[in-house]
Amino acid sequence: MNDGRLLSRILRIALLGLMTTALLACGDGGIGNTGDVVGGPCTADSCAGGSTCLVDTMLPGGTCSMSCATQADCPDGTVCVQESGGTCLLACSTASDCRDGYGCNVKSTLPAGSGHVCIR
Repeated sequence: MNDGRLLSRILRIALLGLMTTALLACGDGGIGNTGDVVGGPCTADSCAGGSTCLVDTMLPGGTCSMSCATQADCPDGTVCVQESGGTCLLACSTASDCRDGYGCNVKSTLPAGSGHVCIR
């Protein structure tokens, strides 16, 4: 391999490593009871990462969420439910996993099934 191709390959590998590190550093910071991607309270423009603020009687104070068609569309720690035509909501085991005003309730998931999510 000539020096130019070797250097190019090394630079591509280094760039890939930096991109992977950046993605891993993001982690699940936006997921949870205070998350700005899924689960946290919100106003119309306070959600991040392509998510939107859903507000209705089952989501007091609003909740950041993402659209989904299947579970694969949702980040870890969330569940794709049929609400609002398919939305990722914060997963839970008990009500203590959810923020104030929310309970851990069973909802129908997409494409079929059920899961526990934080919702009123």
